[in-house]
Amino acid sequence: MGPLGHSAAALLALAGAVPGALLLVARPRARVGLAERLGAPFRESAVEPGALWVHAASVGEVLAASRLLNRLGSAGRALCATSQTPAGRQVLRRTHPDIPSALAPLDHPWCVAAALDRVAPAALVMVENELWPFWLRAAAERGVPVISVSARLSERSLARWQRFGALARSTVGHLSAVGARTEADAERFVRLGVDAGRVRVTGDLKLEPLETDAPADDLLVLLGTGPFVVAASTHEGEERAALEAFARAEAAGSRGALVLAPRHAERFDAVASAVSAAGRRLCRRSAAGAEPLRAGEVMLLDSLGELPGIFQRACLAFVGGSLVPRGGHNLVEPLQAGCPAVLGPHADNVRHVLDLLAPSGAVGRVTDAEGLGDAFAAALADPEAARRRGEAGRRGLEPARGASERSADLVEATLGGAGQAA
Repeated sequence: MGPLGHSAAALLALAGAVPGALLLVARPRARVGLAERLGAPFRESAVEPGALWVHAASVGEVLAASRLLNRLGSAGRALCATSQTPAGRQVLRRTHPDIPSALAPLDHPWCVAAALDRVAPAALVMVENELWPFWLRAAAERGVPVISVSARLSERSLARWQRFGALARSTVGHLSAVGARTEADAERFVRLGVDAGRVRVTGDLKLEPLETDAPADDLLVLLGTGPFVVAASTHEGEERAALEAFARAEAAGSRGALVLAPRHAERFDAVASAVSAAGRRLCRRSAAGAEPLRAGEVMLLDSLGELPGIFQRACLAFVGGSLVPRGGHNLVEPLQAGCPAVLGPHADNVRHVLDLLAPSGAVGRVTDAEGLGDAFAAALADPEAARRRGEAGRRGLEPARGASERSADLVEATLGGAGQAA
């Protein structure tokens, strides 16, 4: 990079520092893990020299990466891991206590440079669509290979990236290898500017079976013995739709309970207020001494890592981010637990899963709260039939497994190539 490029980068870095500083002042929650965010993600000597640095955005991506972490570790690779969110970091520490884990540095030149110099990883392994321009460039400047696994790129995201022209091509040009979820994702990465020789299809890590424990005994007691439906990974507006749908199911004569599991922990209190405003008795998972859930009541799942256990008992899961334009969240998790699912109209993120599972009949589509109410009513009226659909969905996932093995092979091949090139 010439002097002009360095000057532009310096100005951009300074410009990026100002809103970040204002954010820290205005939002105390943003100060959580501040040292990690600013470039000290791990304690001195906590990470072995030459470790692989695996990064996953949040809880869903961390869980998806679990088998990949296990495979890389069993191959003798030293590891460290980061997440963008405190919830993701918490799950990392619970599921992989032997792997140093932290919050990811801010994608700012100074922060990522400090983090990379401190860790000196053998490679960065980025899960799904984690394409951070400064982080990738800083890795390339240090000769650190960057490997994107379970990589997804929708048509909408591709169009958004293409608006940045040379910046987008420069960013993806720093990728040493891309393990795409599907052939369509692979083709879009090539259109964005990744050399076709660096792209292969390794599959979707979220299609791998999760290593989940049975629900905790106290959670089983709290869930009671009756049927219930769950609205999972919900965003603002979707809890209200789920409550309306639940009332519609009751009006149709179906009896059961509802579990709400918001996507973001900072919304727990707002969702609790919405439940109370709807005139429902609220049971919070975190409340000590709560009574078992009864028909007509609502549980707020304000804990982390317990949603897979909820799916093991639920009649039906509404997967959020789909009644609002977020593209839909993890559809595979409930189906892996044998729980059928229903989605709203926004499903770009999980289109390949829908195509895979179409023959099973395990996934329904709705357009609004009215349609969701009909789906709730049918599942609560015949829980056994609902679970049979869920089991068909679980069987439908079988042919797509193996992404963790293929992703690990891609990492090893890339490291071997980097070593030979050196």
